[in-house]
Amino acid sequence: MKNRKTKKVWLLLLGGLNAAAASAQQGDAGGLSYLDEVVVSATRTAQRLQDVPASTTVVEREAIEKSSASTADQLLQRVPGLYAARMSAASPNRIAQVYTRGLPGNGRTLVLVDGVPMNVLFDGQVDWSQLSTQDIERIEVVRGAASGLYGSNAMGGVVSISSRLPESGFSPRLSVEAGSNNTRRGAASVSGKAGTTGYFLSFSQLSSDGYDMWTDAQRAQHGAAATQMTAMGTRKRNAVAKLVQEIGEQGLLEFRLSSLDDKSTDFYDIPGYVPNHRKQLLTSLRYQHLGETADYSVLAYHRKGRQFADNAAAPLYRSIASKADYDDVSRGVNAQFGIALGDHHCLSAGVEFSDGYMGVVTDRYVATPTRVMRRYGEVRRSALFVQDEMHLGERWVVNLSGRVDRWAHRGWQTDTLPAQPAGNYPTRSGSEFSPRLGVLYRVSPEVVLRANAGRAFKLPELWELYSSARRGAATYWGNAALDPERLTSYDIGVDRYFGRTGFVKVTAYRNDARDFIYNVRRDASNFDKVNVGGVRTRGVEIEARYRPAAWIELMFSQTWNRSTITRFDPDPALEGNTLVNVPNVRSWLQAELTLPRQSTLTLVAQRVGRRYADDRNLTYRKAYTTFDVQLAHQLTPAASVRLGVENVADHRYEGIGYMAPGRQVTLALDARF
Repeated sequence: MKNRKTKKVWLLLLGGLNAAAASAQQGDAGGLSYLDEVVVSATRTAQRLQDVPASTTVVEREAIEKSSASTADQLLQRVPGLYAARMSAASPNRIAQVYTRGLPGNGRTLVLVDGVPMNVLFDGQVDWSQLSTQDIERIEVVRGAASGLYGSNAMGGVVSISSRLPESGFSPRLSVEAGSNNTRRGAASVSGKAGTTGYFLSFSQLSSDGYDMWTDAQRAQHGAAATQMTAMGTRKRNAVAKLVQEIGEQGLLEFRLSSLDDKSTDFYDIPGYVPNHRKQLLTSLRYQHLGETADYSVLAYHRKGRQFADNAAAPLYRSIASKADYDDVSRGVNAQFGIALGDHHCLSAGVEFSDGYMGVVTDRYVATPTRVMRRYGEVRRSALFVQDEMHLGERWVVNLSGRVDRWAHRGWQTDTLPAQPAGNYPTRSGSEFSPRLGVLYRVSPEVVLRANAGRAFKLPELWELYSSARRGAATYWGNAALDPERLTSYDIGVDRYFGRTGFVKVTAYRNDARDFIYNVRRDASNFDKVNVGGVRTRGVEIEARYRPAAWIELMFSQTWNRSTITRFDPDPALEGNTLVNVPNVRSWLQAELTLPRQSTLTLVAQRVGRRYADDRNLTYRKAYTTFDVQLAHQLTPAASVRLGVENVADHRYEGIGYMAPGRQVTLALDARF
């Protein structure tokens, strides 16, 4: 039997200890208790969820396997405080958005996979298709300012994804599914261990003809050229290879390699037109050691991306106006050390270094071959953080952390067309200090009160500084003088646990941001990126799970949010307006019923409230409600089949700038050998 210390290190590599594994390790024959669940992301150290002051949600492996989701962001729709806007599994990856606590934009929520930042330095986007759901062990979501531990991009919170580890023996898996819009998906993986060495290999592919995503307003803007607008399809391929080597009784070395090829097709009826094609290769190496009273880890990673995109020529949209391509690279290393100063006191510290660049970004204008635009930008960051976790008696937990980040960025731009922006931009640098205080008070073993206060920041993304983007007839201009966004965050909450029956968690939050980066209309076809003076988000989150009987489990989440501009000196008329694309309400209700003969029925209802479509709040996207049904049946101990129907009522609604599909039907077969 494996040494107990090595077991703990294996579990820590998951990114968080899960309660089921912990119970098995302790020989507990009882069922899962929500009081015992353990997480890592909230404090970067293993803690019982009930001892963590931060507002945290866990999506376990069991829920992932039962879900019909094929990408990680789809699994987040059930999490309170988050708005995951992907409209279907076949939706193009680059338009998928995840907002936390009313802060729009992927770049304001940090996403980690096995500790590696996934937000691309170019534009803050996350390639959610980089990891298939079959490769995910669990997801931890920490809401609230987290720059005190994680630095830039963690303004709204952190989504930490842990990939699967090798299983004992030889364990192949296969999943195939087919559905509406000629959607096809296949996924295969193999896992195994031989002595002290383990491996995990995975490959998945998804293709879909897509559907007509255009809104009525977009068609009206195209006028007679609307006949050129077609459905947008997608082709995705991703592969993962992981090798894990035990070193002694207390350490593990993990090497991970993953690749992504994500291509969107059609959209305009133009020969050879490619809306977007993204390729990415990510490598990482991590060593983790767990001792009697101290542990440490070192992680190094390198990500290289390449992206291509065509822009259609207005006003007829019958030809390609320009072709753009760019490289983006990000790399980094971080090290963390923790020591126990007694049974109820833990001190940890860490350092982090990262850098990256975009370039050369090239726009080649087909109609005027003499015009070529090139843009380049790079950023360097270094940081030091310290955290003190104290358990004061049986009732109090105090968590105090602080992080200092140093940053510098520079760039240049050239344009062969006269009178256009060109030249070198001066190097800019600065530092940020991000403290955070979390306090927890245990009223009783089942009732917990918690409160948090902290500061966070987000550096401007490279394309916001040095690049411009064209969307149809509109141009969004970069601004090399942008300052970092800064935020002060507060929340207070109460948790009530009911042992193995369920829990209820309620949290009220407030974020006050300044120098918020926002697109402001200059005229009918130009938008400028500027630092808005002030933005405030306020809201309430509710999360609940309840198992009234062995055959049924209910899950519920509700978010009320208000995100407003509080100060904007260049145009005070915007003050009091709501930020675009942020819903005022999000609801999720799921009922999972265990039926006779190894069958499970899952019913889901979700509602997304109204979202404004422009900064002056003149137009908005209507609220919508959808209903999903899934029936799964265990054919054999090693094989199951599931039938899913999303949007049962065939309701057409608008997501973020595009229409969602109607009813989607999927049939899938999962097997292990």
